[in-house]
Amino acid sequence: MSGAVAVRFFLPEPPAEIARLARLDPDRDWRELVTGDRAWILQTFLRLSRAGERVELVGAVPDGGVVLFHAKHERHVRRAPGAGRALLVACRADNRQALAAEIEIVQNRQFEDGRSRLFVPHWPQPGLLPREQARGDRIERVAYKGFAANLHPDLGAPEWRASLAARGLVWEADAPVFAGASTPTAEARWADFREVDVVIALRPVEPGTARSKPATKLVNSWLAGVPALLGPEPAFRELRRTEHDYLEVETAAAALAALDRLRGEPGLFRAMVENGRRRAVDYDFAAVTGLWRELLFARLPGLAADPARARRRRLPLGLRRLGRLLGRWASGRPPR
Repeated sequence: MSGAVAVRFFLPEPPAEIARLARLDPDRDWRELVTGDRAWILQTFLRLSRAGERVELVGAVPDGGVVLFHAKHERHVRRAPGAGRALLVACRADNRQALAAEIEIVQNRQFEDGRSRLFVPHWPQPGLLPREQARGDRIERVAYKGFAANLHPDLGAPEWRASLAARGLVWEADAPVFAGASTPTAEARWADFREVDVVIALRPVEPGTARSKPATKLVNSWLAGVPALLGPEPAFRELRRTEHDYLEVETAAAALAALDRLRGEPGLFRAMVENGRRRAVDYDFAAVTGLWRELLFARLPGLAADPARARRRRLPLGLRRLGRLLGRWASGRPPR
């Protein structure tokens, strides 16, 4: 158990809801964790709490210690009296820079600088059920698991399903429409890979949409024991060592060619599954919990106590935000 400095996770919720959320089981109740704030703030609190760490989930921003919040809740932090006396740590996720934060947690290494921006991998899929080993090397069911907006339109077209059917393959688009807290997740089966043989994740072609995304779909495929066909995203490429990690595809036609190769090249399917099993141990729940523990209880207390940072913390929060904004523009890097 760690924690000389109080570590609190902030969600702008009333006390009764905070109490309910703190009692959730992250694997059983994974459908409560599909939004960015729940995935980063609530799940991290739940995982660390169950690992025996002294952490707290709060609905009001305290005026001391270490406070973690989601970037989209920055406005709540700015309005909180005394928030500037805490070490404010923002989980950026897919959002722009949280200027109120002294430290940002980023989910993609290209934004890490080792000082004010620190990388922590996104959590894997909670409650994940891996592929049944009895399926062997056969390829019959191909799936996408994620929000509908993140699926390339060619993979939603009738021609795609027909091309798979001509090969004797079944297509499963496990893709609810994102609607924030109202996202219809009751029918989603994101955690269930038991009858999935190959996963595909190919985004719409929109400049910049993939730059800040995490490598979660790749890690999930490793943990599930399922080969993955993935688009050309920075986070995937950061982890890629060989093509046994995943097969990169940019179009529906390339995805069909990759499926044909997986079915026709002896040993490739099994090699990808076994490689994924080796790679997954660095990104599973135990590994990510360890990274959070090191960050919160080894690195952040030292940053909080740093005299220069402590002096800056005496300045009004709005002035500090302005200074960070000007610093970003002066460096030629607009806030992102």
